[in-house]
Amino acid sequence: MKFMVGVICALVGIIVGQYLLAGTPAVYVSMLISFHLYLIYLVVMENREKGLSLPIGSTLLTHAACLIILIGMVELRHHLAFFWVIQYFVPALAPFEAEWLFSGGRKKPGFEAPLPQIPMPECTADDYDEFLQYLSQEKRAFRKPGRSVREEHVLWMADRVKREAAAAARAAAAQAAAAAANQRSAQPAPR
Repeated sequence: MKFMVGVICALVGIIVGQYLLAGTPAVYVSMLISFHLYLIYLVVMENREKGLSLPIGSTLLTHAACLIILIGMVELRHHLAFFWVIQYFVPALAPFEAEWLFSGGRKKPGFEAPLPQIPMPECTADDYDEFLQYLSQEKRAFRKPGRSVREEHVLWMADRVKREAAAAARAAAAQAAAAAANQRSAQPAPR
């Protein structure tokens, strides 16, 4: 779909530029119209839920820099043989600019997802000291890119509680086995 829209935008730019204007302005208009039509399609239709990657001023300056590159390409056609063919492939640069400027690094206010509320586990000062020792380790089991220290702490505490429960169950089983062994040894042997 994107490819077909790019071809249609290029054809519209060629028709407007070549049949309504003449000379160098025809080439400028052809490239700028085809580029902007395709860029508008990509931003409006393809990147609906994404926001600007940069602040609006930086976005405008970056777009102006891309336009200077496009105009430079028009000027190069006067100096290089067969460079006129490149002007018809200018809409192919629009996806790069759309992805760069409108990839959603900064979210639009209406599309902010609420942060999940993770309850902070109740812990003692000793637990906190142990967690700080865990954080000082080079290889941490619950460390993942994009995970906050709070989330890591919650996972660490859950794992610690699970390990303590397993250790308590093992200790209770060992104690029960020892008690059973003591009972067997305390009973008189059958005659």
